[in-house]
Amino acid sequence: SETEKGLVLAYYLEHMEGMSSFNVDDVVAIFRVAKEKKPINPSDVVAKNAARGFVMEATEKKDKKKAWTLTATGERYVENELNK
Repeated sequence: SETEKGLVLAYYLEHMEGMSSFNVDDVVAIFRVAKEKKPINPSDVVAKNAARGFVMEATEKKDKKKAWTLTATGERYVENELNK
């Protein structure tokens, strides 16, 4: 699903690209890099992952926009559940 793709790509941003947080623009950009269709509503992808407890709002904004970071739950979900 778009939501799970968004979570995996957020994981990639943090663990492979070294980003400590990401915003919606980063999500759109990484979908393009991954050669995936841009989500119809990128904010909704982030919000759904937040509702599931997989991402949380970062303490500081990024490029004057709300920023997000993975939670430990989100990291475990990518590493253990999606890897099956």
